Amino acid sequence: MARINQKTLIRKTIGFCHLGLVFKLLANSRSRRDRPFFWFEGRTYTYGETYREARRFAEMFGYYRGRRLDEGRLKPQDTLAVGMYLDNCPEFVFALFGAAISGTALIAVNTGFRGETLANVLNTAEIGLVITSQANLAEIERMIPSIAGISGQDVLVVDPDPEKAAATGQDLAAVLADPSIPAAARFPKKIDVFTPLIVIYTSGTTGAPKGVPCNHLKLIGAGAVTLSRLRLGKHDKGYVCMPMFHSNAWYLGIMPLLLGGGGFVLKRRFSASAFEDDILEHGVTYLNYVGQPIHYILAALEKKHGSPEAVEAALAHHPQNKFRIATGNGAPPIDRQKMIRYLGMHHIYELYGSTEAPINACLKPGDPFDCLGRLTSKKVVILNERDEVCPPAEVDAEGRIANYDQAVGEIAKQTEQDNILFDGYFKNSEATGKKFRDGYFRSGDLGYVRIIDGKRYLYFVGRTDDWIRKDGENFSAESVLGHVLELPGVGLAAAYGAPCEVADEKVMAAIMLKKDAAFDPQAAYGWFMERRKKGGMDPKWMPDFIRIVDGFDMTHQTQKIIVRPLKREHYNLEKFPAMKVFYRRRGDDTYLPLTPEAFAELKQSFAETGRLDMLYAGL
Repeated sequence: MARINQKTLIRKTIGFCHLGLVFKLLANSRSRRDRPFFWFEGRTYTYGETYREARRFAEMFGYYRGRRLDEGRLKPQDTLAVGMYLDNCPEFVFALFGAAISGTALIAVNTGFRGETLANVLNTAEIGLVITSQANLAEIERMIPSIAGISGQDVLVVDPDPEKAAATGQDLAAVLADPSIPAAARFPKKIDVFTPLIVIYTSGTTGAPKGVPCNHLKLIGAGAVTLSRLRLGKHDKGYVCMPMFHSNAWYLGIMPLLLGGGGFVLKRRFSASAFEDDILEHGVTYLNYVGQPIHYILAALEKKHGSPEAVEAALAHHPQNKFRIATGNGAPPIDRQKMIRYLGMHHIYELYGSTEAPINACLKPGDPFDCLGRLTSKKVVILNERDEVCPPAEVDAEGRIANYDQAVGEIAKQTEQDNILFDGYFKNSEATGKKFRDGYFRSGDLGYVRIIDGKRYLYFVGRTDDWIRKDGENFSAESVLGHVLELPGVGLAAAYGAPCEVADEKVMAAIMLKKDAAFDPQAAYGWFMERRKKGGMDPKWMPDFIRIVDGFDMTHQTQKIIVRPLKREHYNLEKFPAMKVFYRRRGDDTYLPLTPEAFAELKQSFAETGRLDMLYAGL
């Protein structure tokens, strides 16, 4: 008897249950339709109102789909792709659920993408419509000639400024209000639960951003898992301040609250200084995060109240403080412990996972606090460079890994491309092929496993040489390298991740200068800032550390730079006092020489966040 694969089985059993239908049933139920779903800048939106607005977006998407079908630019089986290039706002919420109702795919574009990077993403996705804001309109307008298949009239602006006349764009509200649109809307005959609903773009090893399709089933599943794990309910109120072009906002923020019947405060963008007032005013119970926001929140609280003791005294038992739980990734153990103490919380569920989603772990109460949770699947392993499974880490009396070189490798999972969690990048077979090799999904993350009381626990070390993770986002070293190599005077260069005192990694570049060239730290800073403005350089790609080298170790056959030793040495001036390194901190307007005194200050900051071992791992 032939074996039915998982996708076929799901389509035959619950395939009708796409997110648009789920949202319709929940939002229009008698118990919910008048219940607040989210709050944004002084306005409350109920479940029922959100559904009605989502329906208007669905009809608008159906109208544009029909127009493209008539023009021959879409086939009946094709999905309309809509580029979303804006910060958090209600329209983003309406658009997502409108896309779920109408069988549309939202292309969530990081607002840090500029120039050719932005155009390449929109061209690869073959978009038929762009929704943006007045703040981001200028960049779209600048790149319209480079984006195939759309004109200025295919750009809809959420909040157009009547005093800033633009040749590009229509008022989104006016288009939605057009009475002729509902009758002209044309939806697909059937919505497949495995069809991409929102495509999250993140940079990959090829240097170009690549899209991770998040289908109906994955969004519902991620929300259900988080809901079950955190036991959220109708009385919970979330705080969604992570960008909605990131999967974290949907997987961990909006979806579990929707399924549980709760609500959320939506912030246009993250603000550490606003956090305290917001959670007290709204009675927030739950936070989803990615990257360093918890560290920034703690710093803002300590600055305001004066000391850790004062923060705890002011907030832990505050009558308006209902904050109890958080989940996300990128928060070091010491910050999580402080947050729990300061706010009188129950627990912080630190996660390991990615937008792709095949590998997941979660720190639950009772787990070792410095890990990322227990691995329940034997298919998740650590692979070395020869694709051999690494042995578990052995820890010495001081808590350091005694067999670092043998235990640390790439986190991987034994699975084929044909699986229900992630079967490939959006219209990018080359990147997909690099993720699935020889029966394994390759995460691009370095880690190790410790066995404690007979259970396997996962620990994260950093990215592999070709990847960098900063502020909760993954991007390729090649993305950084392309800009570093164009810095005047640079002959050869390498880019890689370096230890960060808070979470994830810093961006570091090693450069070999051309003959007779000299490194000018002020000129380098100015040049990178110009690339950020006009050259398509994402702000996160700008190097935090620049090391000047006389030469590189190269592979014999391919003459590629061997990055692993550079990554291991990073900027550790204590171990390698002869290295010449420049660095920048938040607020600096130049690169500064890394002196022994400056390294000592950095070392102290690592000690304060409990990450001192990151400076010496593998040395």
